Amino acid sequence: MINRSNGFNLDFHWPSARKEYLFAFLALLIVLLLIYGNSFDGVWHFDDEYNIVKNSHVHLSTLDWNQIQKTFYGLIQERLSRPVAYLSFGLNYYFGQLDVFGYHAFNLCIHFLTAFILFCFIYRTLNLPLLKPDYGSASYAIALLSTFFWAVNPVQVTAVTYIVQRMASMAGLFYILSMFLYLIARTDKTGWKKIIFFVLSAISAVLAIGSKENAVMIPVTLFLYDLLLIQGINRKTSIRSIKFFVIPAVLAVFILFLQVDLAKLAGDYSVRPFSMLERLITEPRVILYYASLLLYPLYSRVMMHHDFDISRSFLDPWTTSAAILCILGCIFIAVWLARKKPLISFCILFFLLNHFIEGSFLSLELIFEHRNYIPSMLFFVPVSLAVVWVLDYFSYKIGIQMLIAAVICFVIASQGHTVSMYNFLFKDPFLLLSDNIEKAPNLSRPYNNLGNVYFKWEMYDTAYKYYTKARELDRFPLLSNRASPMLNMGCYFYVSKDYSKAASFFQESIKIDPDYLPSWGNLARAQIHMNDLLGAEKTARLALAHWPDNALFNSILSLTLLKQDAYNDAIKVAWKALGYDQQSSDVLKVLAESYRMKSQYDRAIRLWEQFSSVNGNDLESQLALIDLYSKTGRTKQMDAAIGKAMFLKGNKSWQSLIDEYRKEMASHVHKPDPSLVAAILGRLKDQK
Repeated sequence: MINRSNGFNLDFHWPSARKEYLFAFLALLIVLLLIYGNSFDGVWHFDDEYNIVKNSHVHLSTLDWNQIQKTFYGLIQERLSRPVAYLSFGLNYYFGQLDVFGYHAFNLCIHFLTAFILFCFIYRTLNLPLLKPDYGSASYAIALLSTFFWAVNPVQVTAVTYIVQRMASMAGLFYILSMFLYLIARTDKTGWKKIIFFVLSAISAVLAIGSKENAVMIPVTLFLYDLLLIQGINRKTSIRSIKFFVIPAVLAVFILFLQVDLAKLAGDYSVRPFSMLERLITEPRVILYYASLLLYPLYSRVMMHHDFDISRSFLDPWTTSAAILCILGCIFIAVWLARKKPLISFCILFFLLNHFIEGSFLSLELIFEHRNYIPSMLFFVPVSLAVVWVLDYFSYKIGIQMLIAAVICFVIASQGHTVSMYNFLFKDPFLLLSDNIEKAPNLSRPYNNLGNVYFKWEMYDTAYKYYTKARELDRFPLLSNRASPMLNMGCYFYVSKDYSKAASFFQESIKIDPDYLPSWGNLARAQIHMNDLLGAEKTARLALAHWPDNALFNSILSLTLLKQDAYNDAIKVAWKALGYDQQSSDVLKVLAESYRMKSQYDRAIRLWEQFSSVNGNDLESQLALIDLYSKTGRTKQMDAAIGKAMFLKGNKSWQSLIDEYRKEMASHVHKPDPSLVAAILGRLKDQK
């Protein structure tokens, strides 16, 4: 007999459920493969570029410890940064380079395993001594139904299909695994098994936090889980919890507050279009919106970037105060139900508690769908309880039961269809951004990013219209993001060869965000095209004052020095640039031409040949080599270079080619010798 007064009677046997587990495993696998099967060819998007594609630290070529260790430090390489997630990206790269299939397959495996462990966790939780009398007979149906509602919900798509958000899904996997292992440890009678599973639970918790920091709420979650669902909350357990957990936790938090600079921990709000208070009073509305999105995830409501109004005061908008009262009401209900309905109480607290980190005072963006991955894990347990209760209530009316079952199947199927439609958008940035603009037409970021897509397609006028729209709306998540459309508009004039106007936009971009690196590089290039070599040199040196180890700015500086005939200085800076980035082939041109101008022809030839081996279709290198081979009497090599140059020049005459080349001299390093054309023509005449 179960003693409900203290909740410690664990003398029971788990249901024998091998077939049930196998069915859940296969059903989840099949359904998730069906609805996520079209996600495997989804391309790279947004933060994928910086965190994976352009992040050389996760591009593992070997599995030696030095390379693996670099992945632990993420992008900045200053401190540990989500090491578990970044290591997984590194392993993906090692086995498949940048082939997106492997990354998507890995993400789906994570989601599937998370769903299956979630099912196992809910199933065993419902069979705890405290809960089994009420839910044990229906535990399988409740666990399976709530898991399916969670796993197929379209809100989870960004955590699964958006590759970089593996950080959220991996945190979710190890989070629920930690809870499941803790449950096994707490309910196993064998001493050594308990120790093993407690240790495994702790390791899994560390891995969860190492995937994403919001998993740090695991200790608090496990405390509430143990208190409410294993021990059962009463006077005795409450006093014990206060003495052994609450008081030490409060002291630990107090000491942490004394040691940690909270302002630094919160982040810089000067870069946000809202204050800390505005974020704090907006987040209750966001959390309620999340709940509505989970319950009503129509295709028209799911998107990458949501347009969410900031709460400027408790009454602007009026829903701010209503949302705060609603959240407080939910907490009150959870506390009130703690003894009578501990499962419902825990599910409510689990949802709110795990939104605490990203819904608190930290200077983060207001809303993202992937933030629901962990908080929503138990969201559908009360929903499933209600469904099972209704089915039981109409147990003698088969027709109504069949109708309810049909509605459930329809809901799961329709959500699966929405997932599939949402996945389709990730196949191309144009699709994803166009959809976002249609659903949230007043945000700047989608317009700016879609402009980049058109720019890449060389549809420059259309791109400029989108950049202009982004600038006019001025609705960016970061105030510094205003620099991006200015930079892009400058690039529009740059490709239009209006370098003066391009430079003015680049300068405006730098005023908005002095730390926006691309603006400095583009400004220096525009100044070179304007023949403002002193201005370009100044820009490069100012940029190097911010980023002294940057290969790009050292490369640009070496180019400006070369064009000012400061060959020795150009060589010195160019070698420095090459030391920072050995793949910077443009620096080879500066070195080669500098040595040529110093009449060190052999060194110049070697460097031009090295550049040409990497850039085989570069006409400039062939012209430079023809010149050098001519000067050094290497006729055989000269003939080969002439042949390649003839292929690259196409139908143009040599004279017109050289004339065009000289018109665009600002973009070139090599200065053709006036006798070059005569040497080429003479050589061709001799060959005839």
